[in-house]
Amino acid sequence: MVLLEQEIKFRIASYVEGMSLLSRLNINVNTSRQFEQNILYDFPDRRMFKRDEVLRLRCVDGDAWLTWKGPQQENNQHIKCRKEVETSVGDSEAMLQILESMGVIVSFRYEKYRSIFPVDDVIVALDETPIGVFIEIEGEPSCLTKIVSRLELDMKQGISLSYPRLYERYCSETPGAPMDMVFG
Repeated sequence: MVLLEQEIKFRIASYVEGMSLLSRLNINVNTSRQFEQNILYDFPDRRMFKRDEVLRLRCVDGDAWLTWKGPQQENNQHIKCRKEVETSVGDSEAMLQILESMGVIVSFRYEKYRSIFPVDDVIVALDETPIGVFIEIEGEPSCLTKIVSRLELDMKQGISLSYPRLYERYCSETPGAPMDMVFG
């Protein structure tokens, strides 16, 4: 599937605060919470990183997806916008071997617990990560802005950085942080 990823994140204090905020949307907040393992790949010369591209293998509960993301485009109102191509992968172990055979290496790993809430024409996710809790909202900017307003969040506080970029910032502020954003 090829699409234009348009999203914004908000750092929140806790999972409990996130669930409280989500209750403002009048949706069923009893969705399942799933563990996600994300593995980013790049060539040894880091050419994808230098071009602001991402090649990611995401594994969730035995299912896997391979995703390529293009460079971040100019955004408005703190919204991250980039081309994304994604496909499901039947056998994640085979995909790992294919990627390694192509000469790409693991460049970064990150984990999170994610709860997903479809609301109108957007997807709202509550993410628990090793560096904090975030609400991520993905959809068309006009729909996304309406959900932000309903949650009573401030667009100016929105974050357009990806989790790898957020972790890069975290590491610069946290001496001795592990190389990957994984739970201990």
